[in-house]
Amino acid sequence: MSEKIKFAIQHTVKLMTVLSLAFGAASAFAEGSNDTPGKNFPILEDSYLLQSFDHSDKASEEPITSNLKSTYFYSNCYDSTHCDSHIPTGATVFKVPSGFGATAHSHFPRVELRAKHNFVNGDTFNNVQTGSVYIVKNPSTKSIIFAQIHGDKPGGSEMFKLRWEGGSIVAGVKEHYGDPEKRTMLLSGLNLNEKIDYKLEAKGEHNQIKVTIEVKAGGDSKKETFTYPESSWDGIKLYFKAGNYNQDASRGSEAVVAYSALNATYK
Repeated sequence: MSEKIKFAIQHTVKLMTVLSLAFGAASAFAEGSNDTPGKNFPILEDSYLLQSFDHSDKASEEPITSNLKSTYFYSNCYDSTHCDSHIPTGATVFKVPSGFGATAHSHFPRVELRAKHNFVNGDTFNNVQTGSVYIVKNPSTKSIIFAQIHGDKPGGSEMFKLRWEGGSIVAGVKEHYGDPEKRTMLLSGLNLNEKIDYKLEAKGEHNQIKVTIEVKAGGDSKKETFTYPESSWDGIKLYFKAGNYNQDASRGSEAVVAYSALNATYK
C-alpha cells in the first residue's frame, strides 16, 4: 500500500472520528448515582432554569442548584426505588404525572429545563443544543415533547418542537409566530428505553433563522432543515428547552424521560 493511500485512509478515519465526537459532544449526566442532577452536571446551574412543580404540586420555575432534587427531577439509581436498569446510572430523570398543573398559556404539565440564554431572529449566531435521550415511559397519549426552541411571547411562540409520538420522532414547526404547527416525520419504529441522540442547531442570519435537526436512533439517522423569515419572529426572544413536556392532560398515567447527556453552545 502506497504512502499516499495510507495517508488518505488515516485522514479519513481521523475526520470521521472528529465528526462523530462533534455530534456526540454532549456533556454526560451519568457520573454518580448518589449525586443530584446539578452535581452530576454543573452546567445546569449556570445555563438552565427548572420548570417543574412546587411542594403543593403546582407549576413553578426555580433556579437549579447542586442540592436540587425532587420527586420529578432526580438522578437515576439515587436509591433502590428510583433505579431503572434500562437507562444509565446517574442519568437525569424528568417524571411528569399526566393531568398535573400547567404553566401559563399551556394545557399540559412539564418538567423541563429552560435555557437562560436568549437569541433573536435578525441577529447573527450559530447556537447548538445536543442531547442523548431515553423515553422511559409513555403517557396514555404516547406523546411527549423532549426538546424545543421556544419564544417568550404567549400564544403560539413554539418555533420548533422535537416530539416523541408512540415510537416515532417528529419535528413540529411553526414557520410564523402563531401558525398552526406543521409536523415532519424524522424516524419511526423506535422502542421505549432506546437511546436517541439529537443535534438541534439554530443559525441566525440578517433576514432569517435556519433550524437544522439531526437525530440518530435505532441504527438510523435523519437530518432536516427548516427556514424561518425574520419578519415572522421579529423581536421575539428565543431559547432552547429540554426535558419532558407530557402531552396528556388527563390524570391516570405519567411520562418519564431521561437524559444521559446534554449540552448547549452559543456563538
